[in-house]
Amino acid sequence: MKRHMTGDVWADAKLLQADELVAEARASTARRALVRSSRPPRRGVRVRLGAFLLAVGHRLLGSVPNSAGPA
Repeated sequence: MKRHMTGDVWADAKLLQADELVAEARASTARRALVRSSRPPRRGVRVRLGAFLLAVGHRLLGSVPNSAGPA
């Protein structure tokens, strides 16, 4: 914890309040990082789902008869 000795009580209180807010933000960020690292990554599921949807789309578009194209 930093000590600010500006000689002004109001300024010292505001600087102390800012330091406490920064410390609280750092603590919450650290907690969030710990929780995030314990969860399994979800990106792989999204990639597999996207690849599956693309494959289905290509298969559906590839099965359209040639007569259905523009004239």
